[in-house]
Amino acid sequence: MSHWIPKEKMTAYQRWEVAAFDEEQRATVNPPPPAEPPVAEQPIDVPVESASVPQEQEPPVVLPTAEDIERMHQEAHAAGHAAGYAEGMVAGKAAAVKIAALMDSLQQALAAIDQGVADQLLALAIEIANQVLRQSLRVQPELLLPVVREAVTVLHPHHGQPLLFVHPDDAALVRSQLGDQLAHSNWRIVDDKALSAGGCRVELGASEVDATLETRWRRVTESIGSSQEWLKP
Repeated sequence: MSHWIPKEKMTAYQRWEVAAFDEEQRATVNPPPPAEPPVAEQPIDVPVESASVPQEQEPPVVLPTAEDIERMHQEAHAAGHAAGYAEGMVAGKAAAVKIAALMDSLQQALAAIDQGVADQLLALAIEIANQVLRQSLRVQPELLLPVVREAVTVLHPHHGQPLLFVHPDDAALVRSQLGDQLAHSNWRIVDDKALSAGGCRVELGASEVDATLETRWRRVTESIGSSQEWLKP
C-alpha cells in the first residue's frame, strides 16, 4: 500500500522520477500525434524598389566566317557589276548621240564642201569652154554657118522681107558661103556691129529668132544649173 507524499516534501530526485514516470505514462496512454513534415521555406518576395536590377549584358561579338566573307564579296561584286553596267549603258547612249550628231555635222560640212568644190569646178569649166569657143570662132569662123542655116529654117518667109543680122566680120563669110541660097529665099544680109562674132539674129515682120552668141551661151549654162554670162573680150 502506497501512501501519498506531498509534492513539496519530495526530494528533488523523487520529483524528477515521478515527473518522468507521469510523462512516460501519459505518452503510453495518449501517444503524441505524428510529426508533421517540415514545411518548405517560401521565397520571400523582394519589392522591386529594394531589389537590385541586374545590368543588361552586351551580346557577344560574332565574327564572320570565311563563307560569310566570300558571300559578301560576291554580292558586292555583283552589285558593282550591275551598277557599272547601268552606268556604262547610260554613258554609251550619250556617247552614241554625240557621235551621231558629230557625224551629221561632218556630213553636212562635207556636203557643203562638195557643193562648193562642184560650183568652183563648174565655174572653171564654163570659163574654159568660153575661152575655147571664143578661140575656135576666131580660128574657124565657119562654125557660124550651121547656126545661120538653123536660124533661117525656123522662119518660113511667105511674104515680107526676112532679115539676117550678123557681125561685119562674119557677113563676108555668110555671103560667100550662103549668099545664093539666101537670095533664092529673098533673104537680105545686114551687117550689125552690135552683135558678137559667131552669132546672128533673124527677123521676119514681128517674128524673131535670137541666135546670138550670148543667148546661146546662156541657154547652155542654164541647162547645167549655172547662170554665168558670156564673157566678152
